[in-house]
Amino acid sequence: MTRTRIGFARPGLAVMLLLTVFVISLAGGAEAKKPWEKIKIPELNDIETPEYVRQELDNGMVIYLAEDHVFPLINLSATIQVGSIYEPNDKVGLAAMTGGVLRTGGTTSRSGDDIDALVEARGIEVETWVGQSTGGAYLSALAEDTALGLELLGDILMHPVFDQEKIDLAKEEQKAAISRRNDQPMSIAQREAMKVIFGSDHPLARHPEYDTIAAVTRDDMIDFHTTYYHADRVYLVVVGDFEAEAMLAKIEAVFGDWSRATEPLPPDPEIPDLPRTVNVVDKDDLTQSTIVLGHKGIRNDDPNYAAIQVANRILGGGFSSRLFTEIRSNRGYAYSVGSAPGTGWRNPGMFMAFTMTKSATVEAATDGILTEIHKMLDEPVTEEELRTAKDGILNSEVFSFDTKREILDRQVLFEMYGYPSDFLQQYQEQVKGMTAEKIQAAAQAVWRPDDMTIFALGNPEDWDGDLSQYGAINEIDITIPEPSLELDIPLATPQSLEAGHSLVVTALDALGGAKLETLKAYSETRTMTVSVQGMELAVTEESTVVYPDRAHNVQKTPFGDMTSVVNSEAGWRNTPGGVQDLSADELADAHQGIISETYFWPQVLNELTAQALDPAEVDGVACNPVYLTGLGDDYQIVYFRADNGLPLMVQSPGEAPMSGAPVTQKVYYDEYHVVDGVKVAKTFRVLFDDEPFATGSVTSFRANPQLDEAMFQK
Repeated sequence: MTRTRIGFARPGLAVMLLLTVFVISLAGGAEAKKPWEKIKIPELNDIETPEYVRQELDNGMVIYLAEDHVFPLINLSATIQVGSIYEPNDKVGLAAMTGGVLRTGGTTSRSGDDIDALVEARGIEVETWVGQSTGGAYLSALAEDTALGLELLGDILMHPVFDQEKIDLAKEEQKAAISRRNDQPMSIAQREAMKVIFGSDHPLARHPEYDTIAAVTRDDMIDFHTTYYHADRVYLVVVGDFEAEAMLAKIEAVFGDWSRATEPLPPDPEIPDLPRTVNVVDKDDLTQSTIVLGHKGIRNDDPNYAAIQVANRILGGGFSSRLFTEIRSNRGYAYSVGSAPGTGWRNPGMFMAFTMTKSATVEAATDGILTEIHKMLDEPVTEEELRTAKDGILNSEVFSFDTKREILDRQVLFEMYGYPSDFLQQYQEQVKGMTAEKIQAAAQAVWRPDDMTIFALGNPEDWDGDLSQYGAINEIDITIPEPSLELDIPLATPQSLEAGHSLVVTALDALGGAKLETLKAYSETRTMTVSVQGMELAVTEESTVVYPDRAHNVQKTPFGDMTSVVNSEAGWRNTPGGVQDLSADELADAHQGIISETYFWPQVLNELTAQALDPAEVDGVACNPVYLTGLGDDYQIVYFRADNGLPLMVQSPGEAPMSGAPVTQKVYYDEYHVVDGVKVAKTFRVLFDDEPFATGSVTSFRANPQLDEAMFQK
C-alpha cells in the first residue's frame, strides 16, 4: 500500500531561490527598488491655451474661434453679462425663469414646441440659462447644420416671446423646488450660512419664495431681457470643424444687427465683513447634525490665491486632509467633513469648513475644526502634506481643462473680470513653487478662525453643548413662508356674519337636515381620471372617515395601491415603497381636514365663522359665497347655489400632489342625488391654481357604516 504523507513538502530549488531573493530584498532596505517604483510616470502636460482667433463685431460682441477638424461638429458656448444679482428683492427667481423660458417659450418665428421638434429631428442641442453672476447659452450641431444652429440660437437670444404657458410651467418648477428646499440638511446649512455671513437680503444669498415667484409677470421677463441682453454683453466661444473667416461671416450675418446696451450694468453688490454670529436651527426630527463655519474670502486675483488653494487642499480638500484625518478618522466625530477655500472669479468667495456629525459631538467637532484651522496659521505644513497637495491640484487642473472649449470659456472669464490671459499658467507655476512658508503666510493673511460665523442644524437637546461659548445664540427659522392670500375679503359686519350663518344652515338642511345631525362617519367610493405631468391616470379611491380624528383611504392606481390612515394619535402611509409615518404637522392637517368636511358641519357649527360675501356667478350659475374660518388656520370659500342652497364650488388652500407646493384648490360639485338619506354630489372636478387636475364620480356612499376598528390600527 502506498501511503500519502500529509504535511509540508520540501520546497524545490526554484522556490528556494525565489525565497532567498525575497529575503535579500527585504534586508536591502532603502537601497532596493520596489517593482512599482521602476515604472516611469511621465509628467502631466501643462495647460496650454489652444490657437484661436479673437474678433469683436462692430456691435461689441466678442468672439473666440478655434478650429478643430477632428470631428464634423461645432460647439458654441455664450457667456452673457446677466445674473440674478440684478433682479429686485420682491421678484427673486425672475432671472432664472427668464433664462429658462428664453429657450422654452419660443420666438417671434417659432414656438417652443416647434424648436423642440426641430432640434430633435436634426440632432441639435441648444440651451439657455441665467445663474447668479452670469447667464449663458450652449449650441451643439453637426458642421453641416452650422447655419441652422446659429440662426436658431440668434432667434432665441434676440427675439424671445416668453409664452405664458411656459412661464406658468417655470413657476410650477420653481414652486416645487421651494417646497423641497428643506429636505436635505447640508443644502439647508449652506443656504442659511450664506444668509448669516453675507446678509439675508444680499443678492448672493437670496433665494426665491412663493410670493416672489408669484410676483413675476411676462412683462417682467420681457423687461429683464430688454435691459440685459445686448450684443456687447455677449462672449461667444466657437470650437469645431469650420474655417475661421467663414464662421465669423456666418456669426456676423446672424448677430450683426443686435444692438448695444444704452445703459451701463449696475455696480456689483458690496460684500460686507460681518462679525461672528452663532446661529442654530432646531430641527428635532434629525438624529445627525450639520455644522458650517465661514467668513468672507478673496477674489482669485488676490496675491494669496495659489497659496490658499494649496492650504485648503491640506486643511479639508480630500481624504488625506487634516480635517478628514483628525475629525473623522482619529476622533470619529463625523462621516463627512471638509472645507472650501473661499475664492471667486468675480466676487470674493466664502471660506467655509463643514461637517455632518453625531449630535452628541456638535460642540466638540466645532472646536476640533477651529483648532485645525488655527494650526494652519500657527505651524508650517509638512513636506509630505505640501507635496501631496501640489500633486493633487496640478493633476486635477489638467483634467478640468481637457477640451479647447473649457480653456477658452475660462479665457472669457479672464477678459470679463480683468485677469491676465495667462492666469492659468501663472497659477500652475505658483503651485509648483509653493512652500510651507508661503502657505502659512497666506493662511495668516486670509483665514480668521476667530471671526468665523457658526451655523448648526439639528436637535440641540442632543448636543454636547449649546455653542454659546462662541457668542450669543441666534435662533434661525427655516419655515417656508406660505404664499400670501390673494383674497379680497371685506371686514366682517354683524349683518354679513348673520347672513353667512343663515346660508350655511340652509345648505345643511338641503344636504340632509336631521340625517346630517346624526352623521358620525361615512364610507365613499370614487372613480377619477387624474392628470399628472401630461398623463391621464385612472384612480379608484375608497375612503372611510370618522368624526373627529380617524380616516382610512385607499387609492388604487396603475402603479399599485396606496393606503393612508390616521387615528387620534398617529398617521402613516403604506405605498409600494414601504410604510412612512406622518409628521406631526401632517397629522394635524389630516385632523383639520376631517372636521372641515361638509358632512360634519353640524358637529362644528358653533365653531365656524361664516361671513357672507357679495353674490357671484360660477360657470354661469348665480351663487351666494360664504367665507368660512374657525377650523384651524385654513379658510374655505363655499359658493352655494342661489336656487337650492347646495354647494356648487369650494375654494381652499391645497397642495400640488407631485411637488407639494401650495396651490389654490377649487372643487366643483354637480348632479346631487339622495343616497342613504344624504344628498351627495354624483360628479365632481378638481382644479389646482385653475388648472384641471381630476374629474370623477361618486359610485357608492354609506352614512354611519359598520366599522372595522382594525382598519385604523397600524
